[in-house]
Amino acid sequence: MPERVLKFGGAKIRNMVPPVKINRFVQNLPEERKDSLFEIATELRQAGLIKLLEGRDQSTIDRDTVDDQL
Repeated sequence: MPERVLKFGGAKIRNMVPPVKINRFVQNLPEERKDSLFEIATELRQAGLIKLLEGRDQSTIDRDTVDDQL
């Protein structure tokens, strides 16, 4: 599968399955688990449908700075 770059966050990923399977997986996620691209990418990674490249962890400013926002 070709390498892709997520538009938001710039995390490089590789599809481990064809896009059709990824689309079907996302369509079947409950609404509360697809509030953001970050959440969807996390679900896809945990299900083994995508792989993050270059050892980069997913992050989001909101989740990573919760303590600073309180």
